[in-house]
Amino acid sequence: MVVLVSFLLLSAVFSKITIQELNMPPQASGPAEARKDALPVVIEVMLRKDGLEIGNGKEVTDRLPKVDDKYDTAALSQTLKRLKDQNPGKRDAILLVEPDIGYSTMIAVMDALKFVEIRGPREGSQRLRITLFPNVTVGDAP
Repeated sequence: MVVLVSFLLLSAVFSKITIQELNMPPQASGPAEARKDALPVVIEVMLRKDGLEIGNGKEVTDRLPKVDDKYDTAALSQTLKRLKDQNPGKRDAILLVEPDIGYSTMIAVMDALKFVEIRGPREGSQRLRITLFPNVTVGDAP
């Protein structure tokens, strides 16, 4: 019995579970007249087999092809940082994923949507992590 218990404990596989939190954008509230005047800014990132596309809900504004058969998440973060600078109050973005895209690839793109690392103000300083769009909605790409 002692040998059996020790064998079962040694052969057990311990797995680490990681959770990716998804926050849905809040619903718009307030009078309809106020919402008509200021159209909400929509930021969509489409994860396709041949690269990344950034759109505004109506059309594709930027295309980032794969580099060395990998998605260019660094360029995606820099492009999204420019969009964040133009819309500082915006906290939500939409990630649209094509079928047959790997889970790890989707998580890497979600991380690029949420954060960007930039160099500090002084030479030799640590890199700063800036929050871009922490509320990510995931859906199927058209």
